[in-house]
Amino acid sequence: MKIKIALLGLFFANNIVHPIYADPLEHRLEVDKTNTPLIIEQDHVKVKESQEEEAKSEHLIKLGAAITMEPAVVYQNKKWSPKNSISANLTFKAEVPNAWCNQTAIFNIAAACKEDNTKLSSATVTIGKMTTIGCASTILSYEKADGALLISPGKNVLQIKNQHTFDWFRIGYAIEKPIALQIGLFDKTQPEKEKSTSKEKEEKKEEGNGKKEKEEKKGKGPIQLDNLEDKERPFKIKNGLPSFGLNLSVVTDDLNISLSGLGRFTDYTHSTDPNAKNLPNKLAVTYGGHLGVQYQVVPKKFTITGQGAYVHGLGDYLPGLAGIQSDDERKEMCAAYYVDKDKDKLSFINAWGFGAALTCCVTPKWTLSIRGSYLTTPEDSEKPASAFRNKWNLVPNLAYAFNKYFTFSGGYNVEEEYKVDNKKNKGAVHKFSGSIKFSL
Repeated sequence: MKIKIALLGLFFANNIVHPIYADPLEHRLEVDKTNTPLIIEQDHVKVKESQEEEAKSEHLIKLGAAITMEPAVVYQNKKWSPKNSISANLTFKAEVPNAWCNQTAIFNIAAACKEDNTKLSSATVTIGKMTTIGCASTILSYEKADGALLISPGKNVLQIKNQHTFDWFRIGYAIEKPIALQIGLFDKTQPEKEKSTSKEKEEKKEEGNGKKEKEEKKGKGPIQLDNLEDKERPFKIKNGLPSFGLNLSVVTDDLNISLSGLGRFTDYTHSTDPNAKNLPNKLAVTYGGHLGVQYQVVPKKFTITGQGAYVHGLGDYLPGLAGIQSDDERKEMCAAYYVDKDKDKLSFINAWGFGAALTCCVTPKWTLSIRGSYLTTPEDSEKPASAFRNKWNLVPNLAYAFNKYFTFSGGYNVEEEYKVDNKKNKGAVHKFSGSIKFSL
């Protein structure tokens, strides 16, 4: 009899214990109120959380790379010239949870490698979802901008930027290190420089004349860019003040609208006496704005992008004008100039333009796009005949994604520039190019 009672007790106990440990998690939390199951439950949750943290830790660091080879043929003034460029972009992204005031910090570093140089294109740290510090695109730029357009600001600068998001509305503001204001002299009394038919002949003529005389000869012309190392230049730019920018955006699943403005404050001194000291500081205020709109007519299949820009003395922020300023043959300033060394007045070049891009995914692998833009500067009586007046470009392109790593594309780029005097114009530039891109 005692044996039967013991067996029944053991069977009854097993029936009690079994439901406690075998039922699902939700059922255990509702039914069991003892300490032992809760301790086991806490251990189970800790194990689950540690597994999730380990899974996340695998994605804290991301590396990316893209190598692009672009063979091209350029046709202008009845002449063909082959070109080929190879470039590589490297990206590094690291995410550190709870790095600052319980907020996640994200580090982004990108480097651009070309045949002749390698430079750090961006390096930022973003704390939470608001504050970004480092070297990044100016706030005047548009996140959906097309780089082929003449009016797409894409300069990288040191900045501190804050951005607040309210559902579909965003507001951002930034303090930036300005691009150094490059000024020059417009002197119509100087004759236009004529290009030599042979560089070797020019070098032979200048042999024995001395290095100084050679440099002075190169510097003459109606457009003369100031040499920052020349102590006798009348205007000395300091660039000691920061720039301030503001951005307003509307972002939804299909629509992206962004309006940005930037003000650059440049301090400088003026004197024709190179030994003058304690000169009063003067202030040059330049500003500009950019509007970008992108609408996905058919999501991931057909997209329309429109852009517009206006700048007052910020031509060095727009690629269509910055390219002229950096041209070794022309050295034309596209931000500010003066016409009299004895006067401390600077004149600023205004410019405005617009552009559009259409992108259509014909199939999941084939993408057709066409982009075009126009950039102009108003009439200015002080500009020499060879100065920039306006320019336009048109860029159709067809791309084929072989797989997620390889992309092949071919395109045609036609652009034409007009100068103040139409007699100084050159023919349109036709560029036929291809591209092979490998990315990870």
